[in-house]
Amino acid sequence: MAIRVNGQNIIEKKLLADKTETISINGFRIFKISVSTSKTEFITIKSALDGEYQNQFQVVTKQEENQLDLKLEQIEFSTIADDKRNAHKVVAATLYLEIPEGLNLNITSNIGSVHLSGNFDSLYVDLLQGYFDAIGEANSATIITIDGHISLRTKNADVEVISKNGRVTVDEFITNESLWKLHSINGNITVAKQE
Repeated sequence: MAIRVNGQNIIEKKLLADKTETISINGFRIFKISVSTSKTEFITIKSALDGEYQNQFQVVTKQEENQLDLKLEQIEFSTIADDKRNAHKVVAATLYLEIPEGLNLNITSNIGSVHLSGNFDSLYVDLLQGYFDAIGEANSATIITIDGHISLRTKNADVEVISKNGRVTVDEFITNESLWKLHSINGNITVAKQE
């Protein structure tokens, strides 16, 4: 279902999650990716597209066995000029997901930042420019950024933290039932205990 709000192209999809164990997001061209978990049987996907070419793109989904893939695709075959004046106004995309607790989540993005909240089984996030912010739990997680900061608030964790050029601040945890690997080249990393 597509809705136009304040010049934005907003699309919402709702899928039954009974066969899905892993959600994989190709975040190429997506500026912001937010994923939250809840006690639901559905995967709710909301995308908001803005910019001069917003109507030529949409987030597409593909289900293969137990994995759901999402990515932004151009749907109209007109030519988009590839010059410096158009680079900033092609499309600005944001993606919001509400998913069941305990799934695996994989996200890669060239420009996007990621915000997660809730309970996941495993996480893999690889960001080129964006930051990573999470509140919640995962049994295992690998988070990689180049320039973006990493911020994590969790109740218990065994944390492996490496930032080549950034500052690192890590709270102590009494229990370490989960493993978080947090790596950045230039970003600061903060891990705080969630009360």
